[in-house]
Amino acid sequence: MEYRDILVERHALERGGAVGRIVINRPDQLNALRMTITDRELIHALDGFEADDEVRAVILTGAGERAFSTGWDLSLIEDTSIPALEGLIRANTDLFLKVWHLRQPVIAAVNGHAVGTGAAIAMAGDLTIVSETARLAEPEIRHGALSPFLILPFLTHAKAVHEFYYTGDALDAQAMVRLGLANAVVPPEELADEAMRAASRLALVPPWGLQMKKRSLRAAYDAMGFGTAIRQHALADTLVIGGDFPEQRALQEILEKEGMRGFLEARDGPFRETARPDTSSRKP
Repeated sequence: MEYRDILVERHALERGGAVGRIVINRPDQLNALRMTITDRELIHALDGFEADDEVRAVILTGAGERAFSTGWDLSLIEDTSIPALEGLIRANTDLFLKVWHLRQPVIAAVNGHAVGTGAAIAMAGDLTIVSETARLAEPEIRHGALSPFLILPFLTHAKAVHEFYYTGDALDAQAMVRLGLANAVVPPEELADEAMRAASRLALVPPWGLQMKKRSLRAAYDAMGFGTAIRQHALADTLVIGGDFPEQRALQEILEKEGMRGFLEARDGPFRETARPDTSSRKP
C-alpha cells in the first residue's frame, strides 16, 4: 500500500530485533484523521509490524510538536446519516482495537494535542510517554456527540473519568501522569528518544513471554467488560451523532456561517468562563 497520511519506519536494534515506528503525517491539519483513509493506512502498517517476528515493539506518534492527533477531520464529513456514521465509527473502532490488541507492545509518544480518537489511541498504548506540551481532551460532549471509546474507566478512577467525559475539559501532561494515564513527561525535544529508549528496553524481554503477558492482560480487561463497553458505546455514539438536537443544529449553523474558529468559540467559551480556578500556586 502507498501511504499518504502516515510514515512507516523500521529500526533494527543492536541487541537483535527491531522497533516499528508509525508517524501520523498531517501536521498542517494537526494530524487529523481522514476517517477511513487514515484508519486504513494505520491498520495496514500495524498489520505489517504484527506479522514481523523481529519487531518487538511499535511506537505510534504524530508529526511535528503541535499535535499527536486531533481525531477526525470534521471538515471532511458530509453525510451525517446514521448508516454513513455507522460505517465511519466501525472503521474507527477497528483502528482502536487494532492498537489495543496488537501482539507487540505499543508505545504512544504524545506530542501536543491528543483529541477525540487521537486521545483514545494515545490511551490504547501499552505505554504512553508525553511531552510537556501534551494535552488530552475529548470535547465531543460539548457539541452533541460522545467520546469515541470508553477506555478511561479501565485506566483511572471514577471521579476523574466522570469529570473528563462529562465536561470535555482537557488534561495537561502532569495531570495525565498523576492519574496514571501516562508513564513519563519529557521535554518535546526528548520525546522521540525517550520513546525509542522505552521500546528498546521492552525489546530486551523474550518476545513470546511478553506477548503472552499482553494477551493475558487484555483478557483480564475483557473479563471486566471492556469489549462490551466498547461495542455498546459505539452504538450509542452513532445514535447521538446522527440525532437532530437543538444544540447540535445551533452549533452546526455557526460552523457553516463563521467557520471552525467561530464554532470553537461558541462551543468552548462558556466552559472557559465556568472553569475551576487554578489553586496550584496558593499556599495551604
